[in-house]
Amino acid sequence: MEILLLRHGETLWNFEKRCQGLTDLELNETGLGQARGVAAHLRKVQIHAVYSSNLKRAIQTANVISEFHGLEVITDSDFRELNHGEFEGLTFTEIQATYPDFIQAWREKPANLAIPGGESIADVGKRAWRGIENIKRHYLHKTVVIVSHQFPMVSILCHITGTPLNNYRSFHVDPCGLTRINYSEKQGWKLTQANDRSFVNPPTA
Repeated sequence: MEILLLRHGETLWNFEKRCQGLTDLELNETGLGQARGVAAHLRKVQIHAVYSSNLKRAIQTANVISEFHGLEVITDSDFRELNHGEFEGLTFTEIQATYPDFIQAWREKPANLAIPGGESIADVGKRAWRGIENIKRHYLHKTVVIVSHQFPMVSILCHITGTPLNNYRSFHVDPCGLTRINYSEKQGWKLTQANDRSFVNPPTA
């Protein structure tokens, strides 16, 4: 089977570089354009299901893609973003000024460090992988799109590649960056393409 992992398109908080976890923002105009770009790129791919986290920005992105394929978007809260707790809506500069000790610890070993009032990356990784296993049970030998968020995606990629969650920064996922993972009964899981954005802002003629 092939899973096309896609981060949602840009929102206002992405543009402003604010922490955006469970705050349920919609896509901005740039984000809608990014979603249309990836949808056009995938319109000729045979897709059997489109999944999304239960947050608006992911659902909107998934809806743009699913329209080309006559599919209903299936929402799964296992793919929702890391709960950023007290960091929601803050810029990195603001977080660094207010929580310097936490930021220092996060730089060194972030995996099991829960954000104040929120989750840890390990928490996200467990539920995101549960979502992947559920899709594998239902769509073996098929192609599925999952529209999710930064931390669920990097945790999935760490799991597949055997990368420790503390090294999650080994992977980068941009808004509407497309990542492909494959599963076969002989070879297991394999990362085949990471963060492709060649179609998001095509060069003008």
